[in-house]
Amino acid sequence: MQIEVMVHERAFVVIDGKAQRFLGPGVHRVYGWLKPVRIEKVAITGLLAELDEQRLALVPASDLQVISLAKHERALVTRRGKPALWLGAGVHQVWTVDRLVDRKTGESKELVQVEVFDTSGVETKVLQPDVAALAKAKDYVEIVAHEGSVALRWVDGQLDAVLPAGRYAAWNTQRTVQFTVIDLKERQLHVTGQEVMTKDRVTLRLNVSASFRVKDPKRLAVVARNPDDVVYLAMQLAARDAITQKTLDELLSAREELSKQMAPAVIARAEAVGLELLELGVKDVVLPGEMKELLNKVIQAQKQAEANVILRREETQATRSLAQTAKVLAENPLLIRLKELEAYGELAGKVGQLHLVMGEGGLPNLQFNTTK
Repeated sequence: MQIEVMVHERAFVVIDGKAQRFLGPGVHRVYGWLKPVRIEKVAITGLLAELDEQRLALVPASDLQVISLAKHERALVTRRGKPALWLGAGVHQVWTVDRLVDRKTGESKELVQVEVFDTSGVETKVLQPDVAALAKAKDYVEIVAHEGSVALRWVDGQLDAVLPAGRYAAWNTQRTVQFTVIDLKERQLHVTGQEVMTKDRVTLRLNVSASFRVKDPKRLAVVARNPDDVVYLAMQLAARDAITQKTLDELLSAREELSKQMAPAVIARAEAVGLELLELGVKDVVLPGEMKELLNKVIQAQKQAEANVILRREETQATRSLAQTAKVLAENPLLIRLKELEAYGELAGKVGQLHLVMGEGGLPNLQFNTTK
């Protein structure tokens, strides 16, 4: 019989139930020799094959490559220069029938390539993005730590390395590898509305702010689940301890000392979890409504008393000045006359019209000057 095998096909000649011959692309004639003959075609639609040992023995090495990978090995199959398959441990059958034939020389170049990787270690070079996309599912991990951060590499649950900013990759086949990134940049914490009672039993609310940065990334990662919560609690307790030791008047008169009193306890807790305290300050001290009103009245009374003292001082000074002036005038009558004339002059400068009222007998005594 005559058999035609297409380019994307391969065929096996099965005689009496056994594969006897492998057929490549082209036209073939097959004879049965008085035994039942069957043609079994295989369509090559992908790169992987699943042939039994009998048929596999008939396929030439140029058409099919058998790859045996150990537990610590992985393979990348590329087709026409592009990543196509990522193979795990085990035996794989890869079709390599895709070729490019040079018309001038007749030489053929295989377009399917297989690259084997040894993944027994942890560290590896960063794979190309299209290759990493195939390998990332379970065999390969990578991380990017931007400037101002560090990468932590964990191997089988233990911290293996603290890596500076950069891009890192690791095999995840023999050991469980994970990456985490820790930001080293300055961070802020705010305790708002913290209610505290002073030594004289006045309840008030505090707003406290602090700035931190990471000092020891390793300690930060292994000591506390949430380092910010640890420092937040330390700020609350430090504020409570500082306020309960002061009366309201002491607190208001030396507010800047409160931050200094709180700082040692917060610094100690921050260092315990790998953080460094940069700045700590009390932003606001909020009094209850009744206490605020009462305090305003006290301040108003104090200011009024101060104003009265100043007014009395000025009045006393003015009285002393008048007494000194009267003494000088009493000792110099001529000065009194001069002052009187100055007063008349000032008064005359303000008079526009002069009305004279006199009795009937006083009119003849007036003399008029009618000079033109």
